[in-house]
Amino acid sequence: MASAPPPPPPAKCPSAVPTTIQDLDDDLLREVFIRLPALPSLVRAALTCHAFLRAVRSSPAFRRRFRDLHPSPFVGLFIQRLIEKWEPSVPSFDARHRRSDRDFAAAVRGGDFALNGLPNPDGDNEDCGDQDEDSNEAEAEGGSDEEVENNEDEEDSDEEDEKEEEDPSPVWEIERCSDGYVVLFNRRARQIAAYNPLTRALHLFPSPPGIFKSALTFQFHIISSSEEHPGSPPRVVCFYCGYLYASVGVISPGSTEIGWQIFPEPLIPGAVGATGKMVNGSLYWTHPGRLYITVLDTATLEFSRMELPPLLAVEEGSNRDCDFVLGNTKDGRPCIVSPDPWGGCELLVFFWRPDEYDGVERWKLDQEFKLKTIRWLTEIEDDSYVVVHVMDVTDGIVYLRTAYDGYTEVPQLLLSFCLETAELKKICEYDHKLHPYVMAWPPSLVGVHDKGPNDLALSTPSSEGSDVNAGGGPTEPASVPKA
Repeated sequence: MASAPPPPPPAKCPSAVPTTIQDLDDDLLREVFIRLPALPSLVRAALTCHAFLRAVRSSPAFRRRFRDLHPSPFVGLFIQRLIEKWEPSVPSFDARHRRSDRDFAAAVRGGDFALNGLPNPDGDNEDCGDQDEDSNEAEAEGGSDEEVENNEDEEDSDEEDEKEEEDPSPVWEIERCSDGYVVLFNRRARQIAAYNPLTRALHLFPSPPGIFKSALTFQFHIISSSEEHPGSPPRVVCFYCGYLYASVGVISPGSTEIGWQIFPEPLIPGAVGATGKMVNGSLYWTHPGRLYITVLDTATLEFSRMELPPLLAVEEGSNRDCDFVLGNTKDGRPCIVSPDPWGGCELLVFFWRPDEYDGVERWKLDQEFKLKTIRWLTEIEDDSYVVVHVMDVTDGIVYLRTAYDGYTEVPQLLLSFCLETAELKKICEYDHKLHPYVMAWPPSLVGVHDKGPNDLALSTPSSEGSDVNAGGGPTEPASVPKA
């Protein structure tokens, strides 16, 4: 009997086409990117190819979500010590990222934290011309040669000392760090600079005439580009406190004219001791001995006031100190952070919100944080007293410093405190002027401009209107005349 034929072999399934990351659509890519640990990792991933960059740049909602989940990373400290005669030294940078974080290390390594991209001042001093004119006028008024010779020796040393005092410093002095920029000014060049060391974007502004000589105090604040206008150059808000009154003006790139507004506060104590902070396009000034905050809307240049919460309202002449600072949370909301006004080792956080009874917006106490680990960080006994001063509040991170109270030997430390996690960290010892630098959202990841990844890199100039060459070197800003 014949055997049955063997069954036919099974049909081969067509081989599946492998799926690559290039096959993922923008929504799936963004779900991958949202799980990256920090902003430097996202920057490196987005600049890998045009598709990745488009996925990030085309979604403002993704950028807001990423910011909510990942706070702006603290990069390090700019340090500017004072040398003899209170002259500033050249700024230095102390990186504070984890060495094991390769993405963060690449960002810092590609940046210019030595600030080499800043232009060298010309060294030309216009005062020399004035001095020459004065001496010519003195000779023309009839002073004899003999009288001039007799007075020459006596006045030589005084004139040299006067020249030394009047000769402006050539060093770029750091005023503040804000929105990824280092804001500096140069007395000799009579210029203000906003420099992003990560992207090497440099913007120069002429300083207001006479501000470095005649002002009692001055401040410079940066108005950065927004989501609606990505890549637009920043503007500078100048706060000028003279001998008669204080005023505020906005300096725009390419313009030497400043529209000044009189600051609605008397000089003493309101204007001279005012401390300003830019939050969401508005400037907030706190004043010693005042029961309110002065607010400037930089879009309309209109002033308004916000009453302080009763707990922080220290009247002039009171023997109680109040060391609060206005800043912003991770989601951009204005907030006030203060140590316990009565000396307790805790932080009080206030938010501007409607009152639950009458609906009127006021500063309301929202949270109280006890600094339980501060004695462990300062290595002092549990019953010892620790004085804490709030220095700054940026993106939900409070920067604190400890101080000596006259009785307890407490080391002077710079600390950071996260309002979201309540984590207190030691940064370094505090013995000189420090400026914490926080990485801002790179302009190269904002907008939907059709640029490939080769046009953008963290270590090359960004698209925010920088006045630097492709190689990172400074150029003479054609749109800003010299002061």
